[in-house]
Amino acid sequence: MFKTQQVKSDINITGFNSIYYFEFSKDFSHTPEQHDFWEMVYVDSGSVNAITNGVGCTLSQGQAIFHEPSEIHAHISDRHSPNNMLVVSFSSDSEAMQYFRGKTFTLDKTARMLLSLFLDEAKNALGVIPSDYQNRENLCFSDSVFGSSQLLHCHFTEFLIKLIRTGNSLSSKVLSTKDSRDIANNSLCELICDYMKKSVYSTLSLKELCDHFFIGKTQLCEFFRECMGQSPIEFYMGLKMHESKKLLREKKYSVSQISDMLGYSSIHTFSRAFTKSAGISPREYSKKIL
Repeated sequence: MFKTQQVKSDINITGFNSIYYFEFSKDFSHTPEQHDFWEMVYVDSGSVNAITNGVGCTLSQGQAIFHEPSEIHAHISDRHSPNNMLVVSFSSDSEAMQYFRGKTFTLDKTARMLLSLFLDEAKNALGVIPSDYQNRENLCFSDSVFGSSQLLHCHFTEFLIKLIRTGNSLSSKVLSTKDSRDIANNSLCELICDYMKKSVYSTLSLKELCDHFFIGKTQLCEFFRECMGQSPIEFYMGLKMHESKKLLREKKYSVSQISDMLGYSSIHTFSRAFTKSAGISPREYSKKIL
């Protein structure tokens, strides 16, 4: 009688953590994040700057990047055109996954077809593929079509095997070290500036910025000054001054109210900062007709 030959699993996916298909505007960005599972990002249209542990690369349509567990990463649109991205996060402790460390891929027709099959099956498994970046709900396969979650596993596993077999990876180091650092620094600088603009009515410290963006104080100050010509705190204070002038011109709030709104510890602290920046006091500024 024939003896059963066990199937060897070179890559074993233990489960999926999230599946998204995003349609982002040209101005989309997110702050750096870190998690304990793998993440694949495929650019279906447009282009995206990816930052991985302080190294940047540009992904164009048809390219994908893998982020390994605990890797600090972020993605930012190129500011020129909208982009669509498929994001799949999954768990695997297979040794073969080390192949994907620090690499980007240009997908051929077969690899793209496998991702297309994966997306079709994701609809059967989930009903609707999540597209809201703010949606952090856990995946649920309870109402899935028969066999759909298993086919998801099969299609994605075949996709990974295909990439390893063809070896069509492009190391992110195809860019020079300077170019990759410039992309990372410029992209991260944009993220930090956007974050500070949205936080102009709060009180941010240098430590809070560093904690939020997973970066050291010295590194942050050095590359921010290189990109913007001033320190992060100087930039942030400049945003507050710009906003205070706008509020004073609107004549809806008193100087004391504006001081509180912008997070100053006292009206005297605000007045000193304003006078140093504008050359006149807030009250004198509010009296100007131009």
